[in-house]
Order: sequence, then structure tokens, then C-alpha cells
Amino acid sequence: MALARASLVALGLLVAWLSWQRSYDQVAWPDECIYLVGARNVVEHGSLDTNFYLTHSLLARGYPHRDVHVPGYVLALAPFVKAFGTTLFAASALNVALFLACLLLLHQVALELLGDAGLALLAATLFAVLPPFPGYLFVAYPELLVAFAFLAALLLLLRAKGLRGAFLAGAAFGLGALVRETLLVTFPLAWARLPRRELWRGFVPGALASLLLVVAPLSRDRAIHPNALYPSVFEEARRSSEPFGLLLDTLLKNAAQNLADVAAARPFESAEDAVLLLFAGLAAAALLALPRLPPGTRRLAAATLVSLFALSLAVLFLYVVRARGGVWGGVRAYMCFAPLLLVFAVGALRGMRAPPRGALALAFAALLLLLDTRQLYRFLRYKSSDHEDQGRHARYVADYVAREQPRRILGRLFLYGFLHYPTEIIWSPPRDYPELRALEQKLMFDYVVINDRSPLRLHLIRNPRYVRVNKDDRGAELLIFRRLE
Repeated sequence: MALARASLVALGLLVAWLSWQRSYDQVAWPDECIYLVGARNVVEHGSLDTNFYLTHSLLARGYPHRDVHVPGYVLALAPFVKAFGTTLFAASALNVALFLACLLLLHQVALELLGDAGLALLAATLFAVLPPFPGYLFVAYPELLVAFAFLAALLLLLRAKGLRGAFLAGAAFGLGALVRETLLVTFPLAWARLPRRELWRGFVPGALASLLLVVAPLSRDRAIHPNALYPSVFEEARRSSEPFGLLLDTLLKNAAQNLADVAAARPFESAEDAVLLLFAGLAAAALLALPRLPPGTRRLAAATLVSLFALSLAVLFLYVVRARGGVWGGVRAYMCFAPLLLVFAVGALRGMRAPPRGALALAFAALLLLLDTRQLYRFLRYKSSDHEDQGRHARYVADYVAREQPRRILGRLFLYGFLHYPTEIIWSPPRDYPELRALEQKLMFDYVVINDRSPLRLHLIRNPRYVRVNKDDRGAELLIFRRLE
């Protein structure tokens, strides 16, 4: 057993090193800036308030408030930021540690579910190269933490004995919502695994304790993002004269768009679509493997598919499946289920002779490595392009405003806010002049930075409350206005 664990750690470190060679080594994406600066706020001020705001959210929530994301990743990132600074290395150190922990956890989960040391080691080995996990090792995103939270809670559930064990499993289950709320859809796994007495008297009280005493207080006062249907659609519906009609219309339109997006998927051309197809294949393999699984595992596998179906309904109506979710939003929603589905799929090899089992495993590993290569290349290009644009904008704006150390800038300047802490960024501009006036009355900001084609420029040019500070640059890509009052 010790040798198996050591080999998994060595494999994990090798995968991490190879991924690093093919990853972009700078902070680039908006959420990376938001998470790292959020962790710095926790370290330096003990605050979960964000430095990156949306106009829509400021008008609805007031100032200050927290980021739209649940704060689990920021809290986990804070000790690493304290140790290594607000750097990609801090996030990478956390992610690699979580990746190694996930490998060991999945190995234990597979042992519990399959009862076969060889198959358990095979499942964990394949997980080491399962897309898109290697691609997120060197991105300041919470995907490895989500997988860790899921696997840790699952292992506690599998080993739960008596009310105390069930309570601990429930507490871990509830805490998962601090990392991502969609982990709550995994409740059917507890229903399938635990006797009713342990479920209702142990697991459920443990989960409620975590949710009410930890998750709810830490997740309050979060931003309202107009492009994220949850929770913004419910906020908008609550304020509407016809809340039910608005809510239903919004959800149905989003579902229709998602179905259209799925129909337009191109897995042989798009790395994102290829990973989504892989996840669908793992779910189908888990379904086909049901008859070959041990009875207790079969029940848990069926519950996993029920949870996956519930998540798919939530994604269909409230989120995005593909192409519209920033950095692979739909893929990230499903990622935490992929390791467990992989275990069930490997379970289909029970009783198979070694030669065909080995051939199938090698062929599947080759497919996974091919998908990893495509994803890493896509992320490398995507991050480098974003960093080039954001870096150019940050340097240009800094030449005009940084010496004054502005408190707050209205403009899509994520990297500027990351590099020039503690300047706050209102990155989502007002949609029209009335919204601009409402924002002016709500909050002071020092500068407005907009694209030279932004409709907002018509309300700023010749406005006595603003003066353009880069008017000497006639071909400027960005227009910079100082607010006078």
C-alpha cells in the first residue's frame, strides 16, 4: 500500500512538472486577479470584501460587498498568499498540493468501492492524467479544491460508522458548499449509502450545522452578477411586478440557448467540447458498468448518476453548458464528478483478464493524454492573449494615473487592479447615462477608463464633471477621464 501511494505521489509530481512546462506562467484571467487579490485582503485586512465590482451590483447591493463566488477558495488561498505573496506560484503551490491529495483520496475511494487493489491503482493512475485537471494546476482557479472537497467528503461518507461518523460526513458535505454550492446536489450519495437512522440523525444535522454556522455567514453579501443567473435572476424576479413570469421566461430562454449551444458542439475542433464529450462518455461508461459493480457500489453509482442528472438540470436552466462560461464554465461545473465516474468505469474491468484490461487502459490513457495536450495548448494561447491585452492596458493607464494612487477606477482593468493594489476596480461599466448618474451618487471613483468606441464616451466628453487626461494621444485605444466631483 505504501509503495502504491508513493508511486501515485511521484506520478502526480511528474504530471505537475509536465503541465508547468506547457502552461502560461503569469496571472492573466479576470478571476485569477479577483481570487488572488481577495486572498490578499484576507491576509492584510481580515476582510472578504472584494476589490473588483460591477456597476449593477453596486447599485443593488451598495458598497462594500463580497465577490460573486463563494469564499472557500479565497480562504484556502490566503495562507499561501501570506507565504509566497500575491503570485501565481502561491495558487500553484496550493493546486499541486490539492492534486496530490486528490490522487491519494481517489485511490482510497476506489479501494472502498471496487475492493480490488489493482483496479484502485489503475483508477488513480488514470485520474492523474484525466482532463481537464492537469490544465488547471497552474491557474488560480478553485477546481482542484472543489474536487478535493468532494472526494474528502465522499471518503468520510464511505467510512462513516454510527451517528458520529455520519455527522462528520455530513459536516464535510455541508462545508463543500463553501467551495461550490453545486456540491450540494451530491446528497443522493448519502441517501444511497447510509441507513436512515444515521442519515437523519447524523448526516443531516452535520450538514445543517456546516451550512448554517459556517457557509451562510461567510457567503453573505455577495455580488450580483447580471450574467450569472444564480443568484441574480432571483434578485431581479423578486423586484419585478411579475416575478414568476420573469423568472420562468429567463430560465426557459437560458435552457433554449444551452440546448442550441450543445447542438453546435464541435468536439473534434474544440478542446472544450472534447472534454465535455469525455465527461458524457464517462457517465455512459458508469451506467453500462452497473451490472459488474459490487452491490453496494452499484447503489452508489446509481445515486451518482441521479446527482449528475440534477446538476445537469441546474446547469441547463441556471448556468452554461459550453462556449459562454468564460474559461470552460460547463466543464468546471461537471469536473468534480469525473473522478468518481472514472472509478465506476474502471469497475467494468472487474473479472477481465490482464492482457485485454491492460490494452484498454493504455488506449484510454493515450486518449486522455491527447486531450490534455489540446487543453494545455488552448489555455496557453488563451492566457497569453489575455495577459498581452490586459498588460498593455495596465501599463498605458498607469502612465497617466498611477502616480496619484487612485482609490477607485471605473474600467475593465483586472490586471491593473492586481498589480496596483489596493486600487479598486469597477470593471462592469454603466449601461447608460442614468446608470452612470446613479453610480456617481452611490460611490466616489477617481477615473473612468473606456474603449474608444464605448457608447459611454458620449456622456463623458464635454461633461463638466469629467476631464480627459490623455487627450494628447489622438489615436488612443483607451479614453481616460478624471472625475472632478
